[in-house]
Amino acid sequence: MKETISEIVQNMSNKAVEYANSFNKAFNYTEDDIKDLEEILDYYSNDLKDSMPTENQIFSMSLIWGSYLGQVLKMHVNSELNWVKEDVFGDGEIIHLKSGENRIFPIDKVSKRLINGKTDNIISFYEVIKEEFNG
Repeated sequence: MKETISEIVQNMSNKAVEYANSFNKAFNYTEDDIKDLEEILDYYSNDLKDSMPTENQIFSMSLIWGSYLGQVLKMHVNSELNWVKEDVFGDGEIIHLKSGENRIFPIDKVSKRLINGKTDNIISFYEVIKEEFNG
């Protein structure tokens, strides 16, 4: 039986929780985890400059950490967000969160954070989305 998008994302989030333990971080789907996630992504971002990972490796990391970020957004910012896989920009299907016409791309954001470094900080990303939904 094929996994649903929600199941894939939950499995990836569980991996993020496991991997966070290796950084001595206890992820439990709270908003406080976002700053710890930023620290972990900063570590990986700095490491990427030396290790030269493949596009697939970066995608895998983005999927794991971005799924976790999205799950926290879903739990604390808007429970009506649903994981979907759609072709939004005409260049292939991507996994993202959607509620009505609102779309959030936590996996893409993590990818940008890994590649671009601190300029794509996920703490400010989280805060902006929270403000948009609650403001």
